[in-house]
Amino acid sequence: MERLQIVRTSPNYDKLVELYQKEKCPKLKERYHAFVLMIEFKNCRIAAELVKRSQRTIQLWVRAFNEGGIEGIIPGKSPGRPPRLSESQMEELKTDVLTHPRKLGYEFSNWEGKSVSHHIKKKFGVKLKVRQCQYILHKLGLTLQRPRYNFPKADPEKQEEFVKEFQKKRIISKLTT
Repeated sequence: MERLQIVRTSPNYDKLVELYQKEKCPKLKERYHAFVLMIEFKNCRIAAELVKRSQRTIQLWVRAFNEGGIEGIIPGKSPGRPPRLSESQMEELKTDVLTHPRKLGYEFSNWEGKSVSHHIKKKFGVKLKVRQCQYILHKLGLTLQRPRYNFPKADPEKQEEFVKEFQKKRIISKLTT
């Protein structure tokens, strides 16, 4: 079995050290570090011990580097868990949330996490927790809006007078305590 070594000469040792020092991405920095150690010690086991990775991982990185150069070792984006709602379902949800809940047959007047969770379970058969529904609403560009009550028979002058009088009493109570 032939010994594993870095056969590429395009980024030489000094260039790899420079790339290692300048790199901001921790995953790529770790790989540059492993390559520098591989060149210095010419031993996969020692490099693996020093970067606290398995020999197999270092071997995979070296093979990827030998085959594809720097581009071959750039870590890809992790796919993550697939979303529970499809894009079309998200669009349907957005149109539903933009309509008044009472028009859809609900007894409440405001869309919030709990009501959206109930609606998603009823319409799509997907059970989501309240916080996840809040994240979905945020992702859709929606925010929680509460109605402001307006009292048409109220006298604005008397309200303003009440607020001033209340503030005076509050200041006096702070001074006496």
